[in-house]
Amino acid sequence: MEKIETNLDRGIVSPAHPPIIGVVALAASESALKAGTVLKLSDKEYEPCDANDTPKAVLIQDVEKHDEAVKARVLMHGTVVESRLLGSDGNAAGETLKGKLSAAGIYMVQAEWDESNFN
Repeated sequence: MEKIETNLDRGIVSPAHPPIIGVVALAASESALKAGTVLKLSDKEYEPCDANDTPKAVLIQDVEKHDEAVKARVLMHGTVVESRLLGSDGNAAGETLKGKLSAAGIYMVQAEWDESNFN
């Protein structure tokens, strides 16, 4: 499979399935958020999601700390690289959270990728 070069997806989106990428309002955050963070929708703004929440999107760009809502690019539907997913604490997303992604139309791949694809 050919790697699609973009500066948009930070190695999060797999070209295995045509992605639907949107620009959404990201709620204020006291810390920076990394690409790969799984997001939930809360009060018309997206914010990091944990295992108890319902995921709706995956952040595909790094976002600095921000005191008010900002616009950010997210994967709304498509295929993500499993090892790049992060939970609300900034650590690797757990199995429960990853298991909920397919209900949002976001599917995971890993087999055809390794970290050398992102260097």
